[in-house]
Amino acid sequence: MGKKISVYWSTILVTIPIILAVFFVMIFITYNYVYNITYNNSIDHIKKAAELTDEVLADYDLHDKADAEEAEEILDSVCEQFDVAYVYVLQINKDTGTQKYLTLGTGEDASEEFKQQRYIGYVFNDEPNEYELSALEGKTDNNIEHLINQFGDTICYNLGRTSKNAEDEIICSEIDLTSFTKSLRLHFMRSATIPVLLVVFISILFSIVLHFKVSKPARIISNKMTGFIQEHEERFKPLEINASKEFHDIAESYNKMASDIDRYLVDLSELNRQKAELNIARNIQMGLLEPADYSDSSYRIKAYMLPAKDVGGDLYEYQLLPDGKMCVVIADVSDKGISAALFMSRAITMIHQYASAGMSPGRVLYEYNNQLAARNPNMLFITTFIGILDADKCTLVYANAGHNTPYIISDKLIKLDGEHGSAAGIFPDSIYPEHTVPMKPGDLLFMYTDGVTEARNSKRDLFGEEALEDELSKQIGLAEKAVLPCVMERLNEFMKGAERADDITMLTLRLNHPFHKKLSLEAKCENLSVINETIKQMDVDEDTRHLVRFICEEIFVNICSYAYPGGTGKADVIIECDRQKVTLTFIDSGIRFDPTKDIVDIETYDTKTAIGGLGRFLSFSYADEYNYHREADRNVLTVIKKLPKA
Repeated sequence: MGKKISVYWSTILVTIPIILAVFFVMIFITYNYVYNITYNNSIDHIKKAAELTDEVLADYDLHDKADAEEAEEILDSVCEQFDVAYVYVLQINKDTGTQKYLTLGTGEDASEEFKQQRYIGYVFNDEPNEYELSALEGKTDNNIEHLINQFGDTICYNLGRTSKNAEDEIICSEIDLTSFTKSLRLHFMRSATIPVLLVVFISILFSIVLHFKVSKPARIISNKMTGFIQEHEERFKPLEINASKEFHDIAESYNKMASDIDRYLVDLSELNRQKAELNIARNIQMGLLEPADYSDSSYRIKAYMLPAKDVGGDLYEYQLLPDGKMCVVIADVSDKGISAALFMSRAITMIHQYASAGMSPGRVLYEYNNQLAARNPNMLFITTFIGILDADKCTLVYANAGHNTPYIISDKLIKLDGEHGSAAGIFPDSIYPEHTVPMKPGDLLFMYTDGVTEARNSKRDLFGEEALEDELSKQIGLAEKAVLPCVMERLNEFMKGAERADDITMLTLRLNHPFHKKLSLEAKCENLSVINETIKQMDVDEDTRHLVRFICEEIFVNICSYAYPGGTGKADVIIECDRQKVTLTFIDSGIRFDPTKDIVDIETYDTKTAIGGLGRFLSFSYADEYNYHREADRNVLTVIKKLPKA
């Protein structure tokens, strides 16, 4: 099998397209910026050339040959001063449709053909276009045209002469686009140097930071942990890492763990060494695990681990990912004792790192299998199941590295028996197929290690998958699933005091129902207490709970006070909450009233003379969205308060 690419080069290869994309965007922006500046400078030049020509020829009678020839020399100087190709004065005869050159000057970019074919007094047939007519009318805002003729490709600016005796005369100033392109290319090459150097600098800096802050510390830690047992023949040497806080914390944890182990092994006698090793391994094993209970508005996790007398290598892990998904892992190392505990610590570290980086389950298993297999002198292996649950899409994506098959308890018992990969740590470059299954709110994922199905009674009979599936099937349809206690009770009845040979580890992940409560109440203010008690049940921060309580109080009191004049009626209050927002719906069959209309203007509100309206203003100010409609002779008001992002 091919050699595995390191994390450093993997990250570099992933980053290269991003850097190139940023580079081309910067080049595109630079080109547009330089183009606009060059174009505006060129337009400014031909405008100034025309305006200067109009100024210096104010006293010249261009119908006089001597004046026209003298003006020709002046216009040559104007062309040289402003770096334009042509400056000439035309007399336009709209009646005959002809134009006459009264005088003209040429610059360095002028074509030889123009110099030979255009001269003072030359007349040609050409109806004036819109730009020339605009110049004759004294306008200056629509006088730039693009000319393509036998003399080349130019941009021309037309300016009407301001001399009293030149009513039909215009000044034309042109710049050659070939010159414009050269100037654009020159300026662009100069300006593009900065983004090129910037991208190169950032790339080099990123590579250096990645090497010294991520790749090198990870390699040092992994090598140190891998060789811990072999190094233990000598005195323990602390691991020194100069890197980010995360790697520094891992190194400190390793130093403390290894130092404790070293101290225990040195102090204990040979007769007690095995017992001490098991105790240390058990402490390491339990210290690596997440809390056994976790809950938020989207997920509910319960875990259970019962270590065996001889410490095994079971582990479970869960983490809420940055995108709001929940990643759960259960695994079992093939060995026991300290070597298994250290192997577990490496596995958890890598799984946490790769999952946090946004990798899919199959990719996580692929990367961490290669890392474990690369440095595994004791040839340990670890069966692993990893699942990522998306509460928004209600989908579970999972991959399995030779672990026991989990189940989903839904309307029926679903066995996640999709194609497995091999156990991690032995065969590099193994592929781990991914599978996607839907989950509904209320569904529960059950994961376990082989300590459950391979538990034995006094007759050495196995508990088995059939008994497990039978117990899990009994949980279908129960409102509050207590899977772990029920399975454990069934196991205890089966074993009846027989000694356990392996750890028993189980974990459940429940997809929570979005919070939804419908309250049908008498429209009486004393029922506010019922609403407030319901609001307390929402899994939101205290500030949001306070604002929701205020909105409900203002709107419900208004219904109680004004919806049923001379009597009482009922009101429905629907409170819904998911991960993004709290939705409040108020329904009553009272008189028609739209509370979203005629909201007070707080700028002109007089607290001394005004009557009412301030509560509605505050309620809707705190809300992010609100709307009202009349449906089946009932008032329906919906108010939405968005939750702050975590």
